[in-house]
Amino acid sequence: PAFRRAPTAMSEQDWNTVTFSKRPAKASASANKQQYNQAVREGGQIESTKKYTGGKNTSVAGTGAGANAAKLDAETEELKHQKVDLSLSRSIMQARTAKKMTQDALAKALNMDKKIIMEYENGKAIPNGQVIAKIERALGTKLPRPPKK
Repeated sequence: PAFRRAPTAMSEQDWNTVTFSKRPAKASASANKQQYNQAVREGGQIESTKKYTGGKNTSVAGTGAGANAAKLDAETEELKHQKVDLSLSRSIMQARTAKKMTQDALAKALNMDKKIIMEYENGKAIPNGQVIAKIERALGTKLPRPPKK
């Protein structure tokens, strides 16, 4: 069988030299500097404005972490996560023991980690309506819901 040879990529290459360098300085910036220096030498009037975010990361300067830290310092209310109500944790525990289930068995039935069930029963979990609804379905009881804020 006769093989047909494809054209080589080398024959289609551009071998011209390419050089990379920094951009030349803009003439307007140097012209402004020259005008400024000339005005200083002649004693002319110079107008300047303060840039509040000059030389800084603008995303942080006025609105970012600094402003949030100031707001937190000014905050007088004690900020805490909402936790599971004691009545909910007790009712989960009672319903689980009435069904003769362990925390591990309930967690496996819900396809969750045992730690989540433990946190709900100890009152340390942050309430999640979907998790509470899953527990209700698995235990076959209606559980007290946390009040909405």
